[in-house]
Amino acid sequence: MKNILKAGAALMLGAATIAAPTIATAQDAVGGTNTIQDKRGYDALDEAQKAEYDAWPAEYQTAYLGWPADYQTSYWGWPADYRTAYWAWPNDYQTYYWDLEPSQQEAWWALTPEQRGKILAMTPEQQMAAWDSIKAQIAASAEPTKVMASNATVMDAPAPRAGEYPVCGGDIQDSCIQPRAAGLNRGNVPLDYWPGQPASSM
Repeated sequence: MKNILKAGAALMLGAATIAAPTIATAQDAVGGTNTIQDKRGYDALDEAQKAEYDAWPAEYQTAYLGWPADYQTSYWGWPADYRTAYWAWPNDYQTYYWDLEPSQQEAWWALTPEQRGKILAMTPEQQMAAWDSIKAQIAASAEPTKVMASNATVMDAPAPRAGEYPVCGGDIQDSCIQPRAAGLNRGNVPLDYWPGQPASSM
């Protein structure tokens, strides 16, 4: 809906697109140079953020200082790899990202560059349908799978034994040792020869 309204407004104003500030479009009134007045966003940064900002090329700094405060806050909330990836995007990706709703922005990071390019190539109506599909896929993957068991039988495991195991026989059939293994002269006798063919093949 947001994109349709923007497309209609752009058409009414005779503009090709309504763009959020990007490297190509963000400039101040002085002509794109960082002045003392431009540093208002810089002063709000902590030391680590200032170090990262200072390492950027001037065009990134100019773009950043042209952003609204909520863009700047969102940007610093991203992990470092997202922040690096953002600057590698083409300008149209950057502009489109800021036009997305928060849930769409979150899903945008999960898309491949090819998928992002396909979405940008769509009409606004196709984009809305694509985002509906993406939301449905995310919702489906988030739902836990339900497994129904009919007449499940729960058996208690025998308590662990302390000390020696009793010899098997009579009522004692679990957690016990076979008589011959215990050194007694009773119980099953292991064969000391190969019986030949297995019973299944006779």
